[in-house]
Amino acid sequence: MPNTLPVSLEIAHHIAVVRFNRPEKMNALDMPTFAEILKIQEQIAANSNIRAVVLTAAGDNFCAGLDVQSVMIDPAAVETLLSHPENKNWLGNYVQQIVVGWQQLNIPVIAALKGYVFGGGLQIALGADFRISAPDSQLSIMEIRWGIIPDMGISVVAPSLIARDQLKLLAMTGDRISGEQALNFGLVTQLANDPEQKAMTLAQQLCQKNPQAVQGIKQLFNGEHLEASQRLALEEETQRKILFSANQLEAVQANLQKRDPVFK
Repeated sequence: MPNTLPVSLEIAHHIAVVRFNRPEKMNALDMPTFAEILKIQEQIAANSNIRAVVLTAAGDNFCAGLDVQSVMIDPAAVETLLSHPENKNWLGNYVQQIVVGWQQLNIPVIAALKGYVFGGGLQIALGADFRISAPDSQLSIMEIRWGIIPDMGISVVAPSLIARDQLKLLAMTGDRISGEQALNFGLVTQLANDPEQKAMTLAQQLCQKNPQAVQGIKQLFNGEHLEASQRLALEEETQRKILFSANQLEAVQANLQKRDPVFK
């Protein structure tokens, strides 16, 4: 039976693969897709066995952005996307959590980009820790073409990646850039002809490292909003938690014995 969910989750060997499953719609974001992403984020956060996440997509395109015809014509849907549920530990509203939720996970998230990476699709990718893009993929902050601003958390996830003037220019013009151009801008991490395979290889590599150290590194470098003294304190606090732990000692022993480590 074919998978009818707009987004699927598969977990194997400590890696969660999250796949957009609307290739006939270029994986555009409709309300069921939004809901499924939030559900999957919660499932991953609750599963301590997962050490890395790969965001990818069925078909030729990562995500063409908002499914305008199914969302924008419904005022109730728009209000839902801009809402702040009181019972959720979210940084922003419903639609912003789709993006910043990947940052809240304490494990690395890798986005494999191909084809169209537009609007909300690009913002979701920017919420990942790493972006592996095909050289000929097309990226665009496309919301201006619909007369609106990009509002899915891009002001949080993008300014540390790209020069502010270039970010404003892309957002104000809605211009498309290639994966190669995006690499030069800093919007993507690496290029690969097969982004999903490259993303999986990176995920596997990260799973071979001390998971507490990987998590600590993500927390440390996501704390750029903190004052310098707070960041230094965070470094010390994180290191004290890791030093002499079982996994840290296993990393040392494996390195000395020239074998693969076995982490818990």
